[in-house]
Amino acid sequence: MNFTAFERFATLPGVRWGTPGVPTPEEQNSEYESGAVRLGDAQWRIRTARITPTKPGAFVAVWQRNPTGATEPFGADDPAAGLLVFVVDEERFGVFKFTTAELCELGVSRSAVHPGKRGFRVYPAWSTGLNRAAARTQAAQAAAFHDLGGN
Repeated sequence: MNFTAFERFATLPGVRWGTPGVPTPEEQNSEYESGAVRLGDAQWRIRTARITPTKPGAFVAVWQRNPTGATEPFGADDPAAGLLVFVVDEERFGVFKFTTAELCELGVSRSAVHPGKRGFRVYPAWSTGLNRAAARTQAAQAAAFHDLGGN
C-alpha cells in the first residue's frame, strides 16, 4: 500500500513530532491509506481523509474488526497515542493530530461515555460555507489541525 500523504508529510522540512518511521498497513480501510507508524517515541494510527464532492470537509473511516468479525470503533484503551488524519484538497495539505484523549472527547473513540464512531468528517481551517453543526465540529477540531502548506 502507498502512504502518499504520510510520505509527503515525512519529507517536509523540520518534520514535526519526531522522526517518522515506516508505516505498517492495516488490513481494513486501505482506501484511506490506513496504517500505524512510529513518530518520535510514540506509535500513531494514520489515515488520509477523502474529499467528498457534495459536502465541505473530508470523511475518514476509523474502525476495526472485533474477534467475531463485526466492525467497531477504536476504544479509549487503544495502545496508539492517537490518530493522524491527513487532508489533501487540490494544492492544500494539512493534518489533524488527534490524541486518544481528544478522540474520546470528540466521541470518536469508544469509551464509558460514548459509543464511538466508525467514521467522521474533518473540517480543515480552509473549509468554508459550513452549516451550524459543521462549524461547531470545525471549532472543536481546530486545535488539532496543522496546515502544512498550499494555498
